[in-house]
Amino acid sequence: MRQDKSKAISLRKKGKSYNEIVKILNISKGTLSLWLRDVKMSPEIEKKFWDKTRKGWAESITRFNKQRAILAKEKAKKAQLFASKDIKRLTKKELHLIGIALYWAEGNKRNRWSARFANSDTEMIKIIMRFFREICFVDEKKFTARIHLHPNIEENKTIAHWSKITKIPRKQFSPSQTQISKSSKRKRNPHQLPYGTLHININDVNLVNKIQGWIIGLSK
Repeated sequence: MRQDKSKAISLRKKGKSYNEIVKILNISKGTLSLWLRDVKMSPEIEKKFWDKTRKGWAESITRFNKQRAILAKEKAKKAQLFASKDIKRLTKKELHLIGIALYWAEGNKRNRWSARFANSDTEMIKIIMRFFREICFVDEKKFTARIHLHPNIEENKTIAHWSKITKIPRKQFSPSQTQISKSSKRKRNPHQLPYGTLHININDVNLVNKIQGWIIGLSK
């Protein structure tokens, strides 16, 4: 017992924590507390001990937060998957109404000659393209597209992405436009808009008037 006590005191003075000493000597924490109640570390060892302890706390908090984030993400994914089952395959009427609403919200309503729609959301672009094709019966040759992107985004990659999503041939894409806001000064995280913003253009005055009429009808 005396040998263990001497060893415990020595370990403590070297900066070992109570938990570490308990594990090394296989003794109870209560016994250890009695042995070490009057034991002091040197200032240098004490500083190293608390630096190590604070680092351990920080790492524990980081692990906890990461695990909590993973669990929250999994929970959200399950909830979204469950809710997604409420939506069945869209009927033509539903697609018609959704397309009008999307254009009303995100489309360009000032241009009298061209129907224009811009967004960075891949799924939204898929729906509006279905609307243009299945409801508006737009001629494939009338589709043109342009990408607005930040300088730190690769242009060829974004064109390939949006061409695949929209099924608009690459030859119908105009040169991309690079935008630099004064506030970002090239510092914007490319993960915020990894494929920039896609602008779809359809030069068809009859389509413009038709969509504007649908919007009026929907608003009544």
